[in-house]
Amino acid sequence: MTPAVEQLVRETMELTGAETPQLLEDDAPVLSEEALSLAEGDGRGGGPETGTGFYLVGIIGGKDVGKSALVNALVGRAITAITSHGPGTESVVAYAHATREPALRALLEREVPGQFRVVTHDSPHLLRQVLLDLPDIDSHWTNHLQVTRAMLRHMLYPVWVQSIEKYADRQPQEMLSRVAAGNAAQNFVFCLNKVDQVDERRTEGRADVSQVPPAAAEIREDFAQRIARTLGLASPPEVFLVSALNPERYDLPRLRRMLAQQKTDAVVRQSKELAVRRQDRTLLAWLNEQRLGERAARLARLYQEAEELVAARIGVPLLEEAIPQILEDPANRLAMADEVLRRRVARWPLVNLVHTLLSPLLAVWRSNVGAGGRVGAGGAAALVESYVEQATRHRTGLAAAGGIGPEQGGLASLVQTTFAQLRQSQPVVATLYGDQKLWENMSADAATNSLVRALASAVERQRAAALEQLAGRHGVVAPLFRWLLTVGALLWFPFIQPVLAGFLAIPDLTFGPSDWRRLGGLVVSVVSGEALLKNVTFLIIWFTVIWLSLRWGTQRRLARLLSRWRSADYPDPSLNLTTQTVQWTDNLLAPLRQAAERMTDVANRAKALEKLSGAAA
Repeated sequence: MTPAVEQLVRETMELTGAETPQLLEDDAPVLSEEALSLAEGDGRGGGPETGTGFYLVGIIGGKDVGKSALVNALVGRAITAITSHGPGTESVVAYAHATREPALRALLEREVPGQFRVVTHDSPHLLRQVLLDLPDIDSHWTNHLQVTRAMLRHMLYPVWVQSIEKYADRQPQEMLSRVAAGNAAQNFVFCLNKVDQVDERRTEGRADVSQVPPAAAEIREDFAQRIARTLGLASPPEVFLVSALNPERYDLPRLRRMLAQQKTDAVVRQSKELAVRRQDRTLLAWLNEQRLGERAARLARLYQEAEELVAARIGVPLLEEAIPQILEDPANRLAMADEVLRRRVARWPLVNLVHTLLSPLLAVWRSNVGAGGRVGAGGAAALVESYVEQATRHRTGLAAAGGIGPEQGGLASLVQTTFAQLRQSQPVVATLYGDQKLWENMSADAATNSLVRALASAVERQRAAALEQLAGRHGVVAPLFRWLLTVGALLWFPFIQPVLAGFLAIPDLTFGPSDWRRLGGLVVSVVSGEALLKNVTFLIIWFTVIWLSLRWGTQRRLARLLSRWRSADYPDPSLNLTTQTVQWTDNLLAPLRQAAERMTDVANRAKALEKLSGAAA
């Protein structure tokens, strides 16, 4: 069989749980890959004349059909014992060229150890052909059947023999059907032995020894029709009418001449190709019986139904309630803004003192607004879990499958009841979710924790990204501007500006003694308690205004950044809470989706291989 077909069958068995087709069973009486590689050349690059390659021609039949006598008649000498009672042929008798004996013995010793006998010849025209006599296929002895089944796996050219009185037996026909499942009917030779039993003109020395008795001709036609029905052939095959006790009569001389001619490499190669095609057709027929297209359609419908149910019961409360609330949570926004602001004001001299003094007030404010007030205690995970549970708890109704009431509600309960409903309506869900039973408490809790971790990680990444994008700017002009507005203001307003103003107000400045006294008085007035108090009040207002402007700018930039992250087409999905939630719900349905996709793929490949096989045929 071709690797593509075998692989497809293996995948189908894994997906559907179907039993192994008979063709692939370890003890199936069908042609093996080894027989196909052994039949041509030596399998190691040698030619037919110098190598060890050979092909097997086996006489197969039930008890008392005259197999051993037929073998002796074909060979022209007694190589196997003829018995009409008892167990009959008990081991394999092989008739082979002496040069093939070592390789043949190795094969027989591996397959039927101690249950074979090799008779050699030196006929050059039968160098690669090995003729076998096998135990009965309908034997009551188990070891006889095991020997025959083992050799059938290596037999490229079976000679199927039945006798006139037993040709309609059912058991041989069933065995023929199994053997032909792995080999082409064109490689078989069909014989009806003991024709002389229906020959009413049993006279010796007739002029026409090949003439077939009318009764035997009718039996042959019936036997051929039975074979055609068993193998599904378009037309009845040729059946040789022989009598092993009268080797010169009927069709036996013609059969002997046919088997006495060694098959060429081209013929053997063609026989191998026919056998492979037959195996492929058998496996494709098995695939057709599995109704893969219907299975794929059912799984696709199941996945669509599950997707709609999960979206309605789980996705809606998360995407329409929990995620917007997390993004709009005041405490979360304040925490992000404060962290960015802390980084920004650290580069502003004196303004950072204002931020330090106001930090306790900001912390109290954050702790009293929104569910994000828990951020300080439990971090992003507490924020996410709070809103997720709040959004899903009131959506949880009494679940008939799990008996979960609203008091136990939450996302885990929604997951559990949703998949319990799916499992109850579609039993295949239990198989597909064998490793992740979401209708059970432990698996549902694990799935919920997975979402909480994913969203909390996204929130943490948002904070880190906001900090990097909003507080990570550096330059040359900005530091000068910050120093001018802070240290420059501290020097200018309390000291430089009053002194300079007073100095410029002195008329006719000559820097005489009186002028210096006036300047000294001006300096004393600038550093007086009253002046300093006024300047300190003004500077507090000044630096507070700077701090407020920085805070307002931070919040405005953060709002724009969060708005971009909320967009579904934002290039970085790791910062998008909606995308993280959708990916999580997709993961919940992954076993269903993967099974539907694989089944569809297998069905399409089976259909393509069936078309290819039909075209090749």
